[in-house]
Amino acid sequence: MSKPTSPTYKTTNWAAYNEALKRRGSLTIWFDPEMDWDAKPSGKRGRSQTFSDAAIQTCLTMKVLFGMALRQTTGFVGSLLRLTGLDWDVPNFSTICRRQKTLAVNIPYRGAKGPLHLLIDSTGIKVEGEGEWNARKHGGPKRRVWRKIHIGIDEQTLEIRAVEITGSNTGDAPMLPNLLNQIPHDQEIGSVTADGAYDTRRCHNAIAERGAAAVIPPRPRRPAMEANHRRCHRQERRTPRIKISGPGTLAKLERIPPPEPRRDEDALHETAGPAADGARL
Repeated sequence: MSKPTSPTYKTTNWAAYNEALKRRGSLTIWFDPEMDWDAKPSGKRGRSQTFSDAAIQTCLTMKVLFGMALRQTTGFVGSLLRLTGLDWDVPNFSTICRRQKTLAVNIPYRGAKGPLHLLIDSTGIKVEGEGEWNARKHGGPKRRVWRKIHIGIDEQTLEIRAVEITGSNTGDAPMLPNLLNQIPHDQEIGSVTADGAYDTRRCHNAIAERGAAAVIPPRPRRPAMEANHRRCHRQERRTPRIKISGPGTLAKLERIPPPEPRRDEDALHETAGPAADGARL
């Protein structure tokens, strides 16, 4: 019996194949002229922001995409604006550095038909900095710093719909309401799927407020907790209770007489005499 062989493919359109490979290295950046580059008045006291969140996010996207510093990013974005013929101002590097701390990143998505089925989980990211470099260079101790990314993904399209970045000391369950708040309120949520770390009353209430079904497995109870619960229950059953017949009556409590003196105290009192007794009093 002959062994089945896998099919082989032969490239015949070499011209189109070469053009597709060259298009992978082409750079095409589109700027929408209707984009709100300047910030709108906030109506609050103090000076309003000059650039919108979309402008700061565009500059930070270029910075991360090409691995540039802040000053190089401002020059790169300025050259792109001149090539496209737009007379927009470019935010300086200090503005980008200051605004990136509180920037609400807008994640584009296409969306799926029907209700949204959200998958929520978290992961950790190690922060590399000066401490790791010193430990690698000089062999000294280093402090490991971690960040946690809480993420919500569309089950059908696998697109990121919500994301939060916190420190390593923040739990998973407290961040689920914040992830649900990033979903537009007019978006119908069919179900929210997560692991047992999100099995809390606050998470279930947040999911119920959006009218979605919670697909969360219950947390397993520890054997030590169950043994403690049974022990407390047995002690509660053994505790004597006082039954009061009515609100106007009081329970009759039996008066306990004082304990009798010990033998050594009696012998001391008999042998010492009145003087010792007075001294003892």
